[in-house]
Amino acid sequence: MTYVTGAQILVHVNKTSPTAADTTWAGLCADAIEAAVAARLDGETPSAGGVNELEVAALTDGAALFNTRAAPHGILSIGPDGDTVRVGSDSLRAVNRVLGRVHSTAGIGIG
Repeated sequence: MTYVTGAQILVHVNKTSPTAADTTWAGLCADAIEAAVAARLDGETPSAGGVNELEVAALTDGAALFNTRAAPHGILSIGPDGDTVRVGSDSLRAVNRVLGRVHSTAGIGIG
Protein backbone atom coordinates (compact mmCIF):
# COMPACT_ATOMS: atom_id res chain seq x y z
CA MET A 1 0.00 0.00 0.00
CA THR A 2 1.41 3.36 -1.03
CA TYR A 3 0.23 6.35 0.98
CA VAL A 4 2.13 9.15 -0.80
CA THR A 5 4.34 9.57 -3.87
CA GLY A 6 6.84 12.18 -4.93
CA ALA A 7 4.54 13.24 -7.78
CA GLN A 8 1.68 13.84 -5.34
CA ILE A 9 3.95 15.93 -3.13
CA LEU A 10 5.02 18.09 -6.09
CA VAL A 11 1.40 18.77 -7.01
CA HIS A 12 0.50 19.52 -3.39
CA VAL A 13 3.31 22.09 -3.02
CA ASN A 14 2.30 23.62 -6.37
CA LYS A 15 5.48 22.76 -8.29
CA THR A 16 4.07 22.91 -11.82
CA SER A 17 7.49 22.79 -13.49
CA PRO A 18 9.71 20.92 -11.03
CA THR A 19 13.44 20.73 -11.57
CA ALA A 20 15.26 17.41 -11.47
CA ALA A 21 16.38 18.32 -7.94
CA ASP A 22 12.76 19.00 -6.91
CA THR A 23 11.66 15.65 -8.31
CA THR A 24 14.47 13.79 -6.58
CA TRP A 25 13.82 15.57 -3.27
CA ALA A 26 10.07 14.89 -3.46
CA GLY A 27 10.80 11.21 -4.08
CA LEU A 28 13.11 11.06 -1.07
CA CYS A 29 10.49 12.77 1.09
CA ALA A 30 7.80 10.31 -0.03
CA ASP A 31 10.14 7.35 0.61
CA ALA A 32 10.91 8.65 4.10
CA ILE A 33 7.23 9.07 4.98
CA GLU A 34 6.36 5.66 3.51
CA ALA A 35 9.14 3.94 5.46
CA ALA A 36 8.11 5.61 8.70
CA VAL A 37 4.47 4.64 8.24
CA ALA A 38 5.42 1.04 7.41
CA ALA A 39 7.63 0.81 10.50
CA ARG A 40 4.90 2.10 12.75
CA LEU A 41 2.15 -0.06 11.23
CA ASP A 42 4.43 -3.08 11.66
CA GLY A 43 2.56 -5.21 9.12
CA GLU A 44 -0.96 -4.36 10.26
CA THR A 45 -3.39 -3.26 7.54
CA PRO A 46 -5.64 -0.35 8.49
CA SER A 47 -9.34 -0.20 7.62
CA ALA A 48 -10.49 1.62 4.48
CA GLY A 49 -11.21 4.73 6.54
CA GLY A 50 -7.78 4.46 8.14
CA VAL A 51 -6.15 4.21 4.72
CA ASN A 52 -7.95 7.38 3.61
CA GLU A 53 -6.78 9.22 6.72
CA LEU A 54 -3.21 7.97 6.29
CA GLU A 55 -3.12 9.08 2.65
CA VAL A 56 -4.14 12.63 3.57
CA ALA A 57 -1.79 12.73 6.56
CA ALA A 58 1.12 11.29 4.55
CA LEU A 59 0.61 13.91 1.86
CA THR A 60 0.48 16.67 4.48
CA ASP A 61 3.67 15.42 6.14
CA GLY A 62 5.38 14.78 2.80
CA ALA A 63 4.71 18.36 1.71
CA ALA A 64 5.96 19.71 5.05
CA LEU A 65 9.12 17.62 4.74
CA PHE A 66 9.60 18.78 1.13
CA ASN A 67 9.39 22.41 2.27
CA THR A 68 12.06 21.91 4.95
CA ARG A 69 14.61 22.15 2.14
CA ALA A 70 14.00 25.92 2.22
CA ALA A 71 14.61 26.05 5.99
CA PRO A 72 16.77 23.01 6.88
CA HIS A 73 17.48 24.13 10.42
CA GLY A 74 13.93 25.02 11.42
CA ILE A 75 12.29 28.36 11.88
CA LEU A 76 14.34 31.10 13.47
CA SER A 77 12.53 33.10 16.08
CA ILE A 78 13.74 35.68 18.57
CA GLY A 79 12.14 35.46 22.00
CA PRO A 80 11.01 38.47 24.05
CA ASP A 81 14.31 38.47 25.93
CA GLY A 82 16.31 38.56 22.67
CA ASP A 83 17.40 34.92 22.83
CA THR A 84 17.33 32.86 19.66
CA VAL A 85 14.74 30.09 19.64
CA ARG A 86 14.66 27.31 17.09
CA VAL A 87 11.37 25.58 16.40
CA GLY A 88 11.44 22.10 14.93
CA SER A 89 8.91 19.33 14.58
CA ASP A 90 8.50 15.65 13.92
CA SER A 91 8.30 14.84 10.21
CA LEU A 92 5.22 12.71 10.98
CA ARG A 93 3.09 15.35 12.71
CA ALA A 94 -0.12 14.45 10.89
CA VAL A 95 0.56 10.73 10.43
CA ASN A 96 1.28 10.03 14.11
CA ARG A 97 -2.20 11.19 15.18
CA VAL A 98 -3.85 8.95 12.59
CA LEU A 99 -1.68 5.96 13.46
CA GLY A 100 -2.83 6.18 17.06
CA ARG A 101 -6.39 5.62 15.86
CA VAL A 102 -5.84 2.99 13.16
CA HIS A 103 -3.24 0.86 14.98
CA SER A 104 -3.69 0.31 18.68
CA THR A 105 0.01 -0.20 19.42
CA ALA A 106 1.61 2.06 16.80
CA GLY A 107 4.51 3.96 18.20
CA ILE A 108 4.84 1.99 21.42
CA GLY A 109 8.53 1.40 21.96
CA ILE A 110 9.51 3.65 19.06
CA GLY A 111 11.51 6.63 20.25
